[in-house]
This record gives sequence, C-alpha cells and structure tokens, in this order.
Amino acid sequence: MTEIIVIILSSLGALFILLAAVGIVKMPDLYLRISVTTKAATLGIGLILLAAGIYFADTAILSRVIAIIVFMLL
Repeated sequence: MTEIIVIILSSLGALFILLAAVGIVKMPDLYLRISVTTKAATLGIGLILLAAGIYFADTAILSRVIAIIVFMLL
C-alpha cells in the first residue's frame, strides 16, 4: 500500500514539474512564466519530497522533508 502511495505522489510531482516546464515555454509574458513556474514547480517538488518521506518511513527523514517543504513555501 505504501508503494502505491509513493508511486502516485511521485508521478503527480513529476507531472507538475513537467507542466511547469511547458508553462515556461508556452506563456507569452514574463510575469505569467514566473507565476506558472513558481506554483507548479513548488507543488511538484513538494509532492516528490513527500513521496520520499513516506518511502523511507523514518521520523528523522520525514521531519526534514516537512522542514524543506515549509522553507520552500516561505
């Protein structure tokens, strides 16, 4: 069950990072490029980090993952 959750979270994270890359290429304005990149890439990296934290199932790693996600959102 844990493996399925990790696969889903990491796949969604990779999809959001791919959408951020497409957004950089397709958006016409600089401000739209910045907006798409920050929102989609932050969500994608957060999902991949959360998948890594669940995969290793260690409280030390999970606390570091949560700290990284919080600092990314700041």
